[in-house]
Amino acid sequence: MRRTWSIRARTALVFAAAAMALATGVVVFTNVMSISRAGTAFAVASAGPAADDGTPAVPGGAVAITSPGADEAADDQGALLAVRLVAVLQWQWSAVGIAGAGVVAGGVGWYVSRRMLRPIDAITTTANRITASNLHERIALGGPDDELRRLSRTVDDLLDRLESAFESQRRFVAQASHELRTPLAVQRAALQIGLSDDAGAVEIGTVRAELLEQNRRTEHLVESLLVLAEADRGLGDSTEALDLRRIAHEVATGSAGAAHGVTVTVNDEPAVPAVRGEPTLVRQLVVNLVTNALEYNVPGGFVDVRVDDDGLTVENSGPVVPAETAPLLVEPFRRCPGAPTGGRHSGLGLSIVASIVQAHGWRLDLTAREGGGLVVRVGVSRM
Repeated sequence: MRRTWSIRARTALVFAAAAMALATGVVVFTNVMSISRAGTAFAVASAGPAADDGTPAVPGGAVAITSPGADEAADDQGALLAVRLVAVLQWQWSAVGIAGAGVVAGGVGWYVSRRMLRPIDAITTTANRITASNLHERIALGGPDDELRRLSRTVDDLLDRLESAFESQRRFVAQASHELRTPLAVQRAALQIGLSDDAGAVEIGTVRAELLEQNRRTEHLVESLLVLAEADRGLGDSTEALDLRRIAHEVATGSAGAAHGVTVTVNDEPAVPAVRGEPTLVRQLVVNLVTNALEYNVPGGFVDVRVDDDGLTVENSGPVVPAETAPLLVEPFRRCPGAPTGGRHSGLGLSIVASIVQAHGWRLDLTAREGGGLVVRVGVSRM
């Protein structure tokens, strides 16, 4: 869109033109009226009634001297009276003109400001009307592309982000409720069906194992929700210098790669600068990436953890992930089609990673491998 003049430029132009026009009008008005009144006064003085001593009367009580021996003095006196009369009249009419110009300028300023500030009233009214139930409304201010329209677009962009955040939270609450309701329903079914009145030791043991497993899944889900809330809340002043290479080594060494039939390797550079982050969240980030790479893998597969100057990369083998699905796996409870549903999957692993990355101001990239699996890249900010 073509950029038009700003409000400041238009306001300055309007008031400059108004001031010049008013000043010109005052000068012309003052001079015209002064000359006109001076001419009238001289005409009256020349043709008016004579005073008691036979001399013509002039305004202001002045007396015209007409004796033959005083012609030169009379001319000087008349000129002086004329100058005084013009000066007085100019002062009077200038005051009247200035007062009138002030009134006119005030009216012009009021009109211009009202026209200029009318969009602010529209922005205020719309902003006061928008609530959580009608976040779809927008200001959509029309007119020239000036400061107020840019402000309107900024507010509309803010409303877009708020609407997206609200929708994301609604989906998250609905999905979390569903995920929490599932283990509770399984536990209730196990109690109602598995524990009949004549249940034996085998049935009781089976139900006990099922209840413990569902309880672990529920506990893991609640813990994941708490970590996600902690990451979304921000970092505050809890950051410190961290050795990302050491954290990656500790997590990879403590992972249960052998239990999954997966080989875990850590490749890093000899000297990697420290990063600044919140210790618990950064460790949770690495744990989630390695754990996801292990659980969503195949027997005999691999997990490759790399730390370099740019950040952390976790690459793993596994089921084939569609290229368009990989970036969407950071959404809560989003799972790849065909992914295993057993174990302690909460569906929040990569969502927690994305929230931790966002809280630190880092970058996160998810790419599907051609042979199956994922490549997750976390670009960190160095100290």
